[in-house]
Amino acid sequence: MRSIQELAGSFAKEKEREVFELATAETSASDAATSTAQNDLGTDFRLTQFTDKLMKIGQDFRYLQNVVNHNTQLVGTRDYGVRLFYEASVLDITQTHTEGAERNFTEMTNLGYIDAAVTFKMGAICITKEIASTSHIDLVEYAKYAIVQATEKDIEGDIVTEIETATANAVYGGDATTVATLVDGDILTPDVIADARAAIREDNFIPAVLVIHPIQEGHLMKDSQFVNAAEYGGREVVLNGEIGKFLACKVIVTTNITAKTTSDWSNGNGRICFMIGKNQQGEWPVTLVWKEKPNYSYEFLKRWNNHYIYVDAAYDVELVQDSGICEINVTDA
Repeated sequence: MRSIQELAGSFAKEKEREVFELATAETSASDAATSTAQNDLGTDFRLTQFTDKLMKIGQDFRYLQNVVNHNTQLVGTRDYGVRLFYEASVLDITQTHTEGAERNFTEMTNLGYIDAAVTFKMGAICITKEIASTSHIDLVEYAKYAIVQATEKDIEGDIVTEIETATANAVYGGDATTVATLVDGDILTPDVIADARAAIREDNFIPAVLVIHPIQEGHLMKDSQFVNAAEYGGREVVLNGEIGKFLACKVIVTTNITAKTTSDWSNGNGRICFMIGKNQQGEWPVTLVWKEKPNYSYEFLKRWNNHYIYVDAAYDVELVQDSGICEINVTDA
């Protein structure tokens, strides 16, 4: 999976783009805010240099795209949706037989399907020639980065929203048995993780990934049972946001976990974390269906004298195996 910087640098270059490199005439400017008197040359003519780099905010994306199936059947076709089949249960086959009689036939009634219908996403950023050519920061290049970042964040949010629809398995912090009985102190602990792992196991899924929020990470880091048992290193692939392993599960920390407030739960604030398992074939319970993977492009329109940065995408996220996910409901304090 390519990095955000690599995606941001993959825009097609237009011939007009090189004409509008940043102007160099304004390399400094008077800082009027430092002037205390009209004839005070020491401050009135104090010059300010502008940097050409932009310090970016902390990013948190492309974590959950590692723990879903990617279906590309629709890519390159004119179809709008795809039917995802799933096995609802293990089929019970009648195998008793009477000598000389015809064998019993069993109907396969354990199969189901979900129809995934993609949603088309179209975004754009517009920057005028005047602003782009008089800024010490390359706004066009930053816009490319920003639109990739925003797109990836939206995809992550859609995955979280779909995961939250899982209802087959749920565990709770402390001695709570429902979200209504959660109170402060019902935080994430190794015992709660073990309960979630057991719930996944009971449905014959293999616990693979624990997804938590940084607040819950903080709770675990103060628990010696977790710190002493967490595994690090090795030659296996490390997922984005992964901090180690606990009880044979990769632990991913992401701020994309949805916060719950007293308007959602009766007492206190908290989060819904997740234990995600794989089936025996190594498939994830959630599928991301692509019609068009994010396609980024750039153009300069002389008619309007504007720079345009575009993104086009089309996809759907579907929970296919409900029992492959266990919701972990815990408080933040």
